[in-house]
Amino acid sequence: MKALLLFFFCCLGHLGAVAQSAAPAVYDPAQRYAVAQLQSDFAYLRRALEEVHPGLYWYTPKDSLDRAFTRTAAALTHPMAEPEYWQLLQTLVGRVHCGHTRVRQSAAYRAWFRRQPHPYLPFTVAVRHNQLFVAENQSTAPELRSGTEILAIDGHPTAEVLPRLRSLISADGYGTGFQDKELETGFFDSYYWSFYEAKPTYPLLVRDSTGQQRPLTPLPKPAKPKPLTSMPAPLTAEQHRTRQLDRLRSMRYPEDLPGTAIFRIREFSYDELEDYKRFHQQLFADLSKRRIKQLVIDLRGNAGGNQEISVDILKYLMKSEFILNKSALTPVLYPFFAQPDSLKPDYFNPARVRRLLDGTISFINSDLGPQQPYRGRYFRGQVVVLVDGGTFSAASNFTASLLAQRRITVIGEETGGAEAGCNGGTISDLELPETHLVLQLPHFRILTACPHPQLGRGVRPDIEVVPTPQQLASHTDAVLGQLPALVH
Repeated sequence: MKALLLFFFCCLGHLGAVAQSAAPAVYDPAQRYAVAQLQSDFAYLRRALEEVHPGLYWYTPKDSLDRAFTRTAAALTHPMAEPEYWQLLQTLVGRVHCGHTRVRQSAAYRAWFRRQPHPYLPFTVAVRHNQLFVAENQSTAPELRSGTEILAIDGHPTAEVLPRLRSLISADGYGTGFQDKELETGFFDSYYWSFYEAKPTYPLLVRDSTGQQRPLTPLPKPAKPKPLTSMPAPLTAEQHRTRQLDRLRSMRYPEDLPGTAIFRIREFSYDELEDYKRFHQQLFADLSKRRIKQLVIDLRGNAGGNQEISVDILKYLMKSEFILNKSALTPVLYPFFAQPDSLKPDYFNPARVRRLLDGTISFINSDLGPQQPYRGRYFRGQVVVLVDGGTFSAASNFTASLLAQRRITVIGEETGGAEAGCNGGTISDLELPETHLVLQLPHFRILTACPHPQLGRGVRPDIEVVPTPQQLASHTDAVLGQLPALVH
């Protein structure tokens, strides 16, 4: 059964600042904001982006973005409910092409939405080359097999639906891998409802395996009654911590791949649960003891986290001085919305920035600039990195900088994060005063060690492996299945 997931995004950075005002405790779906309120919040959002955003024109020229601002302002001619206003602002912010910049609904709306019944589409999707396919059939229609192409939903052609849904998902640069991965991992329904009506059933136009087009209205399978089972014993604090760590990072040594270790990192956030430096030291000591010749670092679906973890891993993979992030610059020394009181939720720490000799303003953090490897602990074997459209932020930066400074093999799909770097570091959640929508705003433009990145694109794999819809449905790992032929 699909989980109820609402417009997910992890705020990935070293620090977070939150600017808030008193928001209504309960959302009223009948409420409409007056034109003056909409215009006021729009002006506030525009000022924040134009004064504070570090890479506003990285991928979209100023004149083009100015025209988008003008069109959005011109649309504020009538009172709007929050969903309509959110759609308008998020479509605008998506044109910045920054995965760390987005507009979220108000806390009151999100709490209300989670309580509402929702008729989910009875299938999961796979997006391939601007086409939409069934991944897993969760309906009563056996003919809706994995790999069936969906040509239209409720009369809306896929060629219309996909661009609309993608416009609501902020992503780095010009690729669609990050957006499509979000649609594939449980968010297609939620974004679909932002443009189209939620219904108990959805008539489809599909193309079957014979190439024939046919209408089909699949019904969801009835919910199975939960079996009566005894409640498991509650986990101890240590068991809970161990389970969390196993979810975030793991190491295994597959028997069918002698001399190979697979280091799976789902998030660079396990520093919150353990001494990550000690963990890495033990891990690489074990690799040496086992005489591992191939290290596979699996970063698929890793949306980032603490880049200091990335630096520490690179210290075992680099022979000499290296760089994870060349620079992290910001246009302002102190944001206009920040408060000087460190106890305030919108506090921005001015001690974490400094003005350089050339007049630019830099983030102060240990992951910036030249780094020294651990002497005598260098891993000499082959390094393989697995990536996909969900590899983003710190995970994408790690891949780009490692590839620029050591011979490795990258396998999978183009990363969702840009090869050049990202806007991040410190990220503020800035609540708009009137509507209480939240602008997620990064403060620093972070550049990787890649000397000549392709503008607006992610790290391209040396060996591209794209799972089929059938493999997604059966949870078959298309990449790991090919490792025996790829590593040597």
